[in-house]
Amino acid sequence: MDNPFSLNFGREPYLYIPRTEEQEKITSTFNSDNPYTNVYMIVGARGSGKTVLLSEISHNISSMPNWIHIDLNVERDLLNVLAANLYNKTKKNYPKIKLDISVKGLGISLEREEKYTDIQVDLDKMLEALSKKKVKVLITLDEVVNSKEVREFTTYFQHCIREGLPVFLLMTGLFKNVRALQNNRSQTFLRRTPKIELEPLNIRRIALKYREVFSYNEEESMKIAEMTAGYSYGFQILGYHLYENEEKRLNDSVVTEYRISLEENSYEKIWEELSLKERLVAGAIAEYKGMVSVKEVREKLEMDSNNFSTYQNILEGLGILRREKAYGILEFALPYFREFVIGKMK
Repeated sequence: MDNPFSLNFGREPYLYIPRTEEQEKITSTFNSDNPYTNVYMIVGARGSGKTVLLSEISHNISSMPNWIHIDLNVERDLLNVLAANLYNKTKKNYPKIKLDISVKGLGISLEREEKYTDIQVDLDKMLEALSKKKVKVLITLDEVVNSKEVREFTTYFQHCIREGLPVFLLMTGLFKNVRALQNNRSQTFLRRTPKIELEPLNIRRIALKYREVFSYNEEESMKIAEMTAGYSYGFQILGYHLYENEEKRLNDSVVTEYRISLEENSYEKIWEELSLKERLVAGAIAEYKGMVSVKEVREKLEMDSNNFSTYQNILEGLGILRREKAYGILEFALPYFREFVIGKMK
């Protein structure tokens, strides 16, 4: 049997732990006769399973009758690609629906300003035709960024909602990118968009998966599962290296490969995206083994409460830190991230 675990980002793995509650919430909302929202934003750390959840939901919804799913790449000309896909999928799946649109509206050789004017008119016409036939459109955007194309698209989507057109939007994004996008004056509606913040996976569910694959006993599977700290990508990486091990048992070699893969495939990119002050705060926290009070770290850095809270909130939003709010206690949320930070701060 091939290794059921995956080292790849952004691809639905063969074996994973589904986020059933989040999936059912979004799916049932979009399928409601009177949905309270037409858009959700899935937010989480790198490797937390945002893309997998998006894929699961889109596959589920697109298999239902009277749904069209269109996945857009944030690096492309979003409105033009949406129009072309919508036109082609309608012709293929609903040939009886006649689309009365201009030919040049779907072209790619026009000047940008003229093209967008025509594209939006054509999109409205196509969506109105689908609405009359009770057909809904799910649009997915993975890893949104604060780009001109994304802002133009979301502004058009807001127009669709005002006009009552049958479109639904599911997006994923990293904390900083989502915050930058929604802070634009034209994107304030995104601040009110319901967000699904991905929490760590349940340790017992991880242990159960490891037991199913490796036939470990309960104590052994729980011990190994705890090494992932509920990090979705950590679950995949550790499982991958356990499976590649000849004895399929935890040893020093597996742990070493696990830590190296975490650093090379995830943590280096996370670190690269941190500002100097965010790194300093992470470095100060790394000097304490285990949990540490907010007050102790803040005083060590000689920061006032408001200044420290800014960096603390960012690190929490990025999925790096976990805070026990009732007691003002901090700890790293990602497995072996403390050791990684210590190595970086030397």
